[in-house]
Amino acid sequence: MELNQEQALEFKECVRRSLAPHANQSWLNSLQLLKITPSKVMLGGIPHKVYRYEIKTNHEALLKKVLDELYPEKAPFSEKRFEYKIGGSTKHRKAVQPEFDLDQEHSVEKTDETDSVKINSINQVEDPSDSHSTYLLDSYIPGKRNLLASRACQAVVKMPGIAFNPFVIYGESGTGKTHLLEGINNELLQSKPKINTVQVSAEDFLNDFINHLRLNKMKEFRDHYRKVDAFLLDDLQALLPSAKCQTELLHTINALRKKKAQIVIACEQAPTQMSGLSSGLRGRLESGLTVDIGIPDDQTRIEILECKARERGIPLSNELAIFIVQHIKGGIGRMEGVLMRLGVHASLLNEELTIDLATYVLKDWLDDSARNANPLQSSKVEFTDETAKKILQRIYVMFQISEEGLLSYRRDRKHTKARQAAVYLLKQLTSLSLTEIGKIVGRNHSTIHGILKKVGETMSKDGFFLKQMQTFMHEFEAKTVSDQVPERKRSYRF
Repeated sequence: MELNQEQALEFKECVRRSLAPHANQSWLNSLQLLKITPSKVMLGGIPHKVYRYEIKTNHEALLKKVLDELYPEKAPFSEKRFEYKIGGSTKHRKAVQPEFDLDQEHSVEKTDETDSVKINSINQVEDPSDSHSTYLLDSYIPGKRNLLASRACQAVVKMPGIAFNPFVIYGESGTGKTHLLEGINNELLQSKPKINTVQVSAEDFLNDFINHLRLNKMKEFRDHYRKVDAFLLDDLQALLPSAKCQTELLHTINALRKKKAQIVIACEQAPTQMSGLSSGLRGRLESGLTVDIGIPDDQTRIEILECKARERGIPLSNELAIFIVQHIKGGIGRMEGVLMRLGVHASLLNEELTIDLATYVLKDWLDDSARNANPLQSSKVEFTDETAKKILQRIYVMFQISEEGLLSYRRDRKHTKARQAAVYLLKQLTSLSLTEIGKIVGRNHSTIHGILKKVGETMSKDGFFLKQMQTFMHEFEAKTVSDQVPERKRSYRF
C-alpha cells in the first residue's frame, strides 16, 4: 500500500508523541513512511547511515507499535521486515548505474544456449537509496580553486553538446568530481525530461565491455552507449590497463561528438599526465575543456562541513567547524569521515559536540598542534581495584541492592537495571575489556556484550535511568579531572 502525504504526516506525529522527551529526534524530521506491503515496511528520508543504525537499534520497536495502532488491519508489524532508505523517495532516474558479475567465469560461461546467458542489465535504474542520488550542482559549494569547474558544469547543463565537449574534470580523490558529475546528470534529467543519459564508472564500463565482447554482443553494447544524448564517465584512470577498452571508448566519444551528444569525463589526473592513456584518446579529450579541481581552501571546507552537517542533522557549531578544518587536512572525503564519527556521538551517545570531544574522537586525524593542546584527552582511567570498588559502591546505593544481588541471576527490574548500570559505567569510565568486566559482575563475555546493547534501549525508553547514568558520569569525571588536571573542569571519556 502506498501512503499519501496525510498518512505519512500522521505516522510521523504519532512517533514524535511516543518518543521519550530526552530522545534525539533529529532523524525524525526527514523520516518518510513510503510503503507498507504484506511482508515489509519501507521508510525513507534517513539523513545518514548513522541514523539508520540508531533507528533500527533503538526505535524500531516503537515504530512497529505505532504502526500496529495506526493500521491494525495490516498488523502485526513485528512480523514484517523494515527497510531504511538513505535520502527521500526520489523517483527512479534514467541514469545508468550498471552492476556486473566480477566472477567472469560465471558471467560468460559458454553453454549450448549462449544466447540465453543474461548480461546484467545496462538499463538498470539508479537506486533511490543511493546516498549520491540527490547530488545537484546547486548544492556544490564553489571556492577559489573550483569556481571555474562549477560554472563550466552549469554551462554544460544549459547547453549540452555545445558549450564544452568533451568536458573533462580532474583532481585528487575527495575534491568533489563525482558530485559534479552526478549533479550534471541529475540536472539534465530534471531540465530535459526526455533526455537519454548514461552515467557509469570506468570500472563498470570496462566490465560491460568485456562481458559483451566475450558473448559477441558488441552491437548491443555500442547501441546502448552511442545512442544517448549525454555520456558521463567517472574514474577514467580505471581504463588504463586495457588498451582495447580505451580504443572502444575513443570510438564511442567520436560517435557521440558527431551527433553532438554531451560527453563528461572525470579522472584523478589531467589527460596529459596520465601514463598509459592512448595518444588517440588523450588527443580527443584535450580537444575539449579540461578543468582542474584543487583541494578546497579552508573557508570552502568550513562551508562544506557545515552544509553537510545540516543535511545530516548533526549539531556542528562554527567554532568546531573552524577547529576541524584548521587541524585536519584533506578533501571532501575526509570531511565525510569526520562527520561520520561526530554524528555517532551526537546521535547514538547523546554527546554534546565540543572541541574537547572532537579532540578525542578525531585524535588519529588531528595534527600535532591540536593533540598537544589537549593533554588530557580522556578521563577514562586505568583499572584498579579501588576504581571498580568506587563505581560498584555507588551502584549499590543508587539501586538499593547488595553485592550478592548484583552478582545473582535475579531478573526483577531493580537488579536488572543495576546490572546494566554497572556494566555500562565500568565500560565507559575504565579501560577494562568486556571479559574483565564480566569477571567483576559474574558474567561471561557474550553476556556483557548483550547487556551493553540492552543499555542503549533502556536509556531510550527510561529518561530517569538515563539521567542517573549521566549524573554519575559527570560527577565521576569532574572528580577525576580535578584530581589530575585542576585547571580543566572536564574532559571526555570513551
